[in-house]
Amino acid sequence: MSMMNDLDLQLNEREEFYHRMADEAVEGLKTIQAVRQQLSGNNNSQAGDQQTKRNPVQDKVTVRQMLAKKCQEGYTAQVKDLLHKFGAEKLSDIDPKDYEDLYYSAEGIGQ
Repeated sequence: MSMMNDLDLQLNEREEFYHRMADEAVEGLKTIQAVRQQLSGNNNSQAGDQQTKRNPVQDKVTVRQMLAKKCQEGYTAQVKDLLHKFGAEKLSDIDPKDYEDLYYSAEGIGQ
């Protein structure tokens, strides 16, 4: 009878062990799902933040630096032509929504 009691005790211990492991596995899966949800939520909000955080003043400074660099490299006429393509005589006449296009267009001058 003693062997039966020992076997029963061992089986109960194993059963409790497996129940704890199952509970921990469920908690682990919940944690993984929560992290994935946070990551997917953060990616969406970061993309939106990048859209709304554009600073037209800083963009204008960046474009001005690119245009000045191209003028220093001897491409003043091409810079003026580019400004005319955007319907402007000077950078301050450019619509801020066009700064990005202007920047990349200026970047291509001389290449």
